Amino acid sequence: MSQITGLSGINLWAVLLAGIVRTVIGLLWFMPKLFGNSWVELTGKEMRPANRWIPAGLIGHQVMAFVLAVIVNLANVTNVVGGMVVGISVCLGFMATLEIGELIWEKIPLKLFLIRVGNQLVGLSSAGVILAIWR
Repeated sequence: MSQITGLSGINLWAVLLAGIVRTVIGLLWFMPKLFGNSWVELTGKEMRPANRWIPAGLIGHQVMAFVLAVIVNLANVTNVVGGMVVGISVCLGFMATLEIGELIWEKIPLKLFLIRVGNQLVGLSSAGVILAIWR
């Protein structure tokens, strides 16, 4: 298999949408009535409007969506369940394992760990679905 195979046929519109959806999920996830108040309580930080964060978050989520699209293409996933499985696998294999380091070494509360990983799980599985069905 050519190393370029994963890059060929990527729908850049799907990548754009997946990145935007990922950003929106993050913004909703940390709203006060969802997990924002808990995040404030657990971190001791203030929840301020994320206006300065949004451009950097959008760029980061676009990169994340593009890499996820490469994985979806390499796995030849074309349906909702497959997209969710890829997104969940990436979350558990990469994001959750990185967060475990903070749980262990920085001694963050388990609830904060679950809030962070939950955000990634929902965001990546949603992006995986978009990328799988809109190829």
